[in-house]
Amino acid sequence: MTFASRNPWMTAAAAEIPDGIPAVLFMRHEERYGNPPDGDYSKLLLTPEGVRSANATGASIDRKLGVLRSSCVGRCKQTLQEIVRSVPAPFAPDGQIAECREFSELLGDPRPKEEGGIGWYEYYNYLQLHDAAATRGVTLEAEAGRILDALFRETAGSRGLSIACSHDGHVVILASALFGLRTGTTWSEEWCHYAEGLFFYGERDDFTALWRGQKKRFRGGL
Repeated sequence: MTFASRNPWMTAAAAEIPDGIPAVLFMRHEERYGNPPDGDYSKLLLTPEGVRSANATGASIDRKLGVLRSSCVGRCKQTLQEIVRSVPAPFAPDGQIAECREFSELLGDPRPKEEGGIGWYEYYNYLQLHDAAATRGVTLEAEAGRILDALFRETAGSRGLSIACSHDGHVVILASALFGLRTGTTWSEEWCHYAEGLFFYGERDDFTALWRGQKKRFRGGL
């Protein structure tokens, strides 16, 4: 499968997915505008570069698009719309983009500490360290399991390539649970980049995941 991405490892990973096997991509949205002065990230949409990159991804796809699911936040739906806009006609999806709340929400509270939350980078770091006291009782397995349950539920029976577009924190949770990602308490290059995500194929109780040059099979876990 061909899949042009601003993250080169994803292009290589897509080529590893067996022909004829339905696949799913769980990804972060494309590049958005910068942090808002009022702290409200929900209204931020894609930059022109983000739109261009999504169009380039869509134009490269050579597999029929299946299910399309989005966070409830506009830039995630916009990312999928711009991918679909450029997909060659034979590979265009038959269905519409639908929202999935599990791709917008988390069990824990990564809001800033001054707002009563745990802190953005701190929350994911505590999840990775399995520090349930610091996360107020939420575990990495619970966060990841909820996302995976929704992902496989929403894409069950789909063919070709299904895409779910969410947020960096959600991708970090899956990469942490499945591949041991560690991100620390401040931003670093380990953090999820724009349009980065994990490829999956298989069923909920027996699936293969691909992330940053790694491939693992999971049976009966998470």
